[in-house]
Amino acid sequence: MLTPRLRLLFIITALLLGVMWTGDGDRIDGAIVLGAGALLVWGYFRSGSLWLALAAYRTGNVERMRDHVRRVRWPRLLSPRWRSYYHWLQGVALAVEGRIPPARDHLLQARRWRFRTENDRSIMECQLADMAIRCGEPAQAWSHLGHARRLVHHPVVDVLIASVEDRIPADAR
Repeated sequence: MLTPRLRLLFIITALLLGVMWTGDGDRIDGAIVLGAGALLVWGYFRSGSLWLALAAYRTGNVERMRDHVRRVRWPRLLSPRWRSYYHWLQGVALAVEGRIPPARDHLLQARRWRFRTENDRSIMECQLADMAIRCGEPAQAWSHLGHARRLVHHPVVDVLIASVEDRIPADAR
């Protein structure tokens, strides 16, 4: 996996080589390398280091996930898909820190964007249900769990849904 610094090094190298080759008269090769550099720049701003953050989250390395999410300098430039993951992972990081209201806000923002898979959206809905339970809103928790159930997801997520459901107070069921 390419770290953001290594990606920047590749970008700078590609752009410099492209300019040098174009200046030396090798216009086709220079244009190809400049185009590759431009694509790398585009990818840098459209996805940031969120794919690394997502990989860290999936392996349970929350500290590394936080570090990669913090490296996103301009979240508004992210593509819609990566913006959803940015808000989702930002919400997870804040929830781990115990900052529930801002975590919930980020998860609700993530809900407005599109995810790559319904499985990821289902997990995020379970996390929103957890936030609703923590905020004393069992009706909201049921709503989020209903959304999670309707989405196509792995059987492991069914276990997650059941565990969150078990945490809803008995008088609210």
